[in-house]
Amino acid sequence: MTSFAFGDVIRCSLAAAPAPSNYTEDCFVTSELGYSDVIAKCMPAQAETTSGAFIGVGPCQNLTYVGALRPRLSLICDSRPDNLLEHLIFKMLIERAADPLGYLLLLFSRTCPDRPPAEELRTPQDLVDAFEKGVVSPALYEENLALLRSTAARRWGLDPAHIDRFDHLYGEFFRRQLDIFVFNEKSDIADECPRMRDILVATTSTGWNFHFLTDRSRFDYVRQMHLRDRIIPVLGNLCEPDSIALLNDLLEHFGETADTVYLSNIEDHILSRYLLWPDGSVTDPNPDALITDEYRPDYARLVDALAALRVNPEAMLIRFFHPGRSRGRHIGVLPYLDSTVCRLTTFFAAWRAGPASLFDTYL
Repeated sequence: MTSFAFGDVIRCSLAAAPAPSNYTEDCFVTSELGYSDVIAKCMPAQAETTSGAFIGVGPCQNLTYVGALRPRLSLICDSRPDNLLEHLIFKMLIERAADPLGYLLLLFSRTCPDRPPAEELRTPQDLVDAFEKGVVSPALYEENLALLRSTAARRWGLDPAHIDRFDHLYGEFFRRQLDIFVFNEKSDIADECPRMRDILVATTSTGWNFHFLTDRSRFDYVRQMHLRDRIIPVLGNLCEPDSIALLNDLLEHFGETADTVYLSNIEDHILSRYLLWPDGSVTDPNPDALITDEYRPDYARLVDALAALRVNPEAMLIRFFHPGRSRGRHIGVLPYLDSTVCRLTTFFAAWRAGPASLFDTYL
């Protein structure tokens, strides 16, 4: 890559056709309540930035990792075009917002004439309470949507078909407000999914919350990264060599190596632990995450892809997983996703040991 232009990367990415993943369902917001537990295990030393780049998948949780881990570059690689487009919506709104409450009001199209001073919003719940005092405004929604559409066309030259998806994506946030969750509402497991309201206030067992919207310095860091075009969403599949090559090109262009790789729970989908169907139903072909001959080749492709990434020797790996059973024990507690953090080299060593199940790479 000899030069970098954010719009060129976005257009080329949307024009590409990466290999599909085993996850095709909507993914509006994260379902991972344990993000603060993860961050508490791999934050950089106070007042320091990390040594390089963050690579992640999925929607808004990546912004929380950026705000807390403070990389110089963030690359978000996901196989769903809607995920890329949603990140562009986040980017445009964050760039317009002066503070976290202002961003939430833009994202959900609310007016709040009597906004409390920022210094009064001392806790995550204070932020939620202040937001709830706002008034949902259909007129503001139409105004914001028109601005999002025109801005995306002007800045990045997106084609009309992609811009039309903004109506659906931004519309879901307007319609569902803080009750929005990861899937669409017809999902069989809708009742088990945390809402965005839950995500905002989630803490560690000792009471720490690291969401990027609950701390002004974290929000400001994310906003500055967006203003400098250093949070770059791309369309790709982390199991595929072409996608890894694109990420490595971007890393090389910026002179960075990845020191944090976040997989969410893509391993669950590679191993078909559960499948989400268009009618909202869910099946679980491989609930115990066994790495059998049927699934081993696809899982090996993920391992090989991670090994080919341009990473720091001390790079950390963040993963989430659906609870299950292994060797006579329950791993995690249903219905929420659990997390694990380790060095990438530790993960590779566990793979070389010949794991019988996904849980053998965690424990």
